[in-house]
Amino acid sequence: MEPFQHQRQIQQYRRKLGMPYANSNCNGKIWFFVQHNVDVEVLFDTEKSITVKLKFQDFNKDMVVTMVYAKCSEVERLQLWDSLYLLTSNMTSPWLVGGDFNVIMNEEEKIGGLPVLPQEYEDFAFCLNSCELHEMPFKGSPFTWWNGRAANDCIFKRLDRILHNDTFQNWFGHLEVEHLSRTGSDHAPLLQQWETVLTDDVFLSFKLKMKKLKTALSTWSKTTFGEIFKQLVIREEIVKIKEQLFEENPSEENRMVMQRTQAELKLYLHYEEEFWRQKARMDCFSEGDKNTRYFYSLKQFTHEEVSEDSPIFNHI
Repeated sequence: MEPFQHQRQIQQYRRKLGMPYANSNCNGKIWFFVQHNVDVEVLFDTEKSITVKLKFQDFNKDMVVTMVYAKCSEVERLQLWDSLYLLTSNMTSPWLVGGDFNVIMNEEEKIGGLPVLPQEYEDFAFCLNSCELHEMPFKGSPFTWWNGRAANDCIFKRLDRILHNDTFQNWFGHLEVEHLSRTGSDHAPLLQQWETVLTDDVFLSFKLKMKKLKTALSTWSKTTFGEIFKQLVIREEIVKIKEQLFEENPSEENRMVMQRTQAELKLYLHYEEEFWRQKARMDCFSEGDKNTRYFYSLKQFTHEEVSEDSPIFNHI
């Protein structure tokens, strides 16, 4: 993530998020947080990217992740491409590369502004081809960045993306990225989703139980306190629609409508935050209690409202 916060605050955010591990690249422009049961080893650290190896303790597998925050200058981006070439030469693990590359791949990934010339993106395309990195399919808006203007001054670009190598593709099944709404930023957050195809019996059994548990918790949550979350989902969908309308017709009127719906979404996000501030009582959960952290991450569980003999625990 691109924090726009001083590097010394990262541990404060780690505690708020309930994460056991947090780190940043050398200039503090890239922050990342890691969940429980994952060992982290930093392999490569520059001002434009940081590469880490993640080892998953539960099934003794590792993968390499490179997080990117590229420079705006074409010349300065060449150093980033060189670092990817270097990593490729010794890469045997599943490899995921993602972030803000600050460059498009073709003319279709930009609307508005000056015409795009092939030499502006050919080095990027050549790098991805040489490193055998493939783009992950996405859903949502085709543009991840907006310059904040309307009418003739409006510019949309796809600057953010997630890439993977063949080994990563073989490790996981269906791969997909969702471009979320640009609420609170000129960049759209990227939500990555995949389905693991690991054959380990224990892990598959655990995954099946978690799927059943999530279904049970979702049903219970909907009947108990679903109104806030229902309205939040509705607002998120409305924002996506209004953003799409603005991309198709970037008029001043459509921008005002989009910003009004974004403000409503922020209001319900505030309601949600206040709800969990009062009801979740995160201090009730011990630092090492991985089960309750899983429940809390689903926004479906509070300490006081579920007793040990609750039927939802039959799924554990």
